[in-house]
Amino acid sequence: MLLFKKAYIVFIVSFFAVTLNAQDTIRPEPKKTIRNFINPDSLSLINLKIVPVPILTSTPETGVRFGLALEYFFNSKEKQTEARGSYVHGQVTYSTKSQFDINGSWQIFGRGEKYVYRGSAGFQRFNERYWGIGNTSTPNDAYNSQFYNRVYLESKVFKLLKNQTYLGIAINYSNTYNVTYSKPLSTSDNAVPGIYGSKVLGIGPAFLHDSRDYPFSALKGRYAELYYQYHMPILGDSYNYSEWMIDLRKYYPLTKTNTLAFQLMSRNTIGNVPLREIPRLGSSNLMRGFFTGRFRDLSFTAAQGEFRFNIWRWISGSTFGSTGLVGESISNYEVKELKYSGGVGLRFLVNKKNRMILRVDYALSNGYGSAYYIRLNEAF
Repeated sequence: MLLFKKAYIVFIVSFFAVTLNAQDTIRPEPKKTIRNFINPDSLSLINLKIVPVPILTSTPETGVRFGLALEYFFNSKEKQTEARGSYVHGQVTYSTKSQFDINGSWQIFGRGEKYVYRGSAGFQRFNERYWGIGNTSTPNDAYNSQFYNRVYLESKVFKLLKNQTYLGIAINYSNTYNVTYSKPLSTSDNAVPGIYGSKVLGIGPAFLHDSRDYPFSALKGRYAELYYQYHMPILGDSYNYSEWMIDLRKYYPLTKTNTLAFQLMSRNTIGNVPLREIPRLGSSNLMRGFFTGRFRDLSFTAAQGEFRFNIWRWISGSTFGSTGLVGESISNYEVKELKYSGGVGLRFLVNKKNRMILRVDYALSNGYGSAYYIRLNEAF
């Protein structure tokens, strides 16, 4: 399986290395003709705005997963002033384990950056691994496979106050249904709220400060996001809970192309929280190397650092590490339960104007497995 997985990674990296090279800083951008698109020397100078991304990967969770993603990049304009880079992303995938996923996501800076719109929405027929709740979960290979359908919408709208600082509103809708498991649940698992599905709707205020130079791959600047949501039992389910999240990031430029980046994030829930909405440790962005949901509890806090450095023209590299904790609350964290992971990666510049990159990461956790990631955009 490892060799099989590596073969697909080599294929995708090779594809992008030939077809999605970023433009050079000396020569002007060539015309977007068929001849130039099949000539690597010319293509490396073209600033792509619409990027088709073939998806072909293999992981233990999904088997072989294939499909297509489409990224559209643009900059809103007000008179002669351009806003920072915006994107709209769409993706359709299917896997050999009969998993279907169709979703869209967006990050849009409006004219004059007076408004910022962020969100995602989609439908999933998916499965994931379930190890239980808390730090005393089952052994790594004793998970239960959870299968479900899910419809969701996450949306945030921010209005500029001043100096790249915004105030807005956050909305979360999630309907998880048709939930089944690969083996019978224990008595304690059957008592977990939402173990067989849930429907929630949350709304609340949100705060944002974003002074990053490039939202997709920052070299300098700061980022701070905070929101609070109250989820109300108005959709036929009895889930009534609160959630708050804080996300802090700082970028230190060492040279024009090398950067140190840091992030601290904490997500906390209080009340009758259904399983699918409980904070989870592990993802392609934070705590890379852990399967998503390897550990989950009402509170999750993690920090990570990354060194990003240029290798050659449109190819860059990175080294990163992260550490995190889960617990019933922040006050219940135990240092002995600290989880950590780290890894290395390559980046391929696909849009020079907005510093849009394709990243390929490999991460290893402290005794809980490893993972490959192929994504557009930096992890944070």
